Amino acid sequence: MTATLAVAEKLYTVEEYFKLDNNSEEKHEYHYGKLIKMSGEYKNANEIASNCNRQLWFALRGRGYRIFQGEVRTIVKLNKIYRYPNIVVAPVSDDSDPRHVIQPTLIIEVLSESTAKTDRREKLKEYSALPSVQYYLLIEQDERRVEMYSRDTEGWRFSIFEQPNDEINLPYLGISLSLQDIYENIHFAEQKSDS
Repeated sequence: MTATLAVAEKLYTVEEYFKLDNNSEEKHEYHYGKLIKMSGEYKNANEIASNCNRQLWFALRGRGYRIFQGEVRTIVKLNKIYRYPNIVVAPVSDDSDPRHVIQPTLIIEVLSESTAKTDRREKLKEYSALPSVQYYLLIEQDERRVEMYSRDTEGWRFSIFEQPNDEINLPYLGISLSLQDIYENIHFAEQKSDS
């Protein structure tokens, strides 16, 4: 009979995480001591994020917000959870920490096969618990579809946008995003028929 040894996964302190992540070419999210390597993006995901960034930049210019795309950590739970959203919008007053967003208002994740489950479950729960977050958008890269969670006085609302002419209204920010502009230059793979 052969005995099997279980090897415990190394847990990192937040200080070890910062040291490793700040000096690494690869980015990692941090979740209760575990390091989660950020996977490489597909071209569609990168272009969708850039399209969102461009729309947000023009719409929010001079309105007291900053937009960060993918390379700035967001503190979800101090010393416990740090994430790298595809896009995060925060007020300019959120400047007390040069490496982290502390008061995100809008968070956007572009979904992929490897991240969709986490984005729809864990991150939804984490982001919606942050009092500053007003909107969480989940954007599909393989089809035209945006899911939005928005906060109002009665709680969270869920909306889906799929039509090319749909406008995603973000009244807290006083702007809207166009689905047509989000998916500009994006070509979806043709659906295979079962004939």
